[in-house]
Amino acid sequence: MSHFILTYGYNDTPSRAERRPEHLEHLAKLQASGSLLLAGPLADLSGGIIVLDAPDLEAAQALVDQDPYTRHGVTKDRELKEWKITVGLP
Repeated sequence: MSHFILTYGYNDTPSRAERRPEHLEHLAKLQASGSLLLAGPLADLSGGIIVLDAPDLEAAQALVDQDPYTRHGVTKDRELKEWKITVGLP
C-alpha cells in the first residue's frame, strides 16, 4: 500500500455545513476499512488535509471521488499526491 495526501480548500457555500455529517460518515467508513490514516481541517478553517492508504493513485482518487464534499462541490483546489514517508509512523 502507498500513502496519499489530499489537500483542499472550501468553496463559499452553505453545503459545507449541510454535508458535514455525510462527510464525517464517509471518513469513518474509510477509517474502519483501513484506508484513512488522518483527516481534519486546517486551524484557520480555510481547507483540510486527508491522509489515505491505498494501492495506487487511481484507488486513492476513487476514495476522494466518493466523498460527499467532493461530490457536492464543497471543496476546491483539491490536490492528491503520493507521499513517501521517511520518518515516523506508520
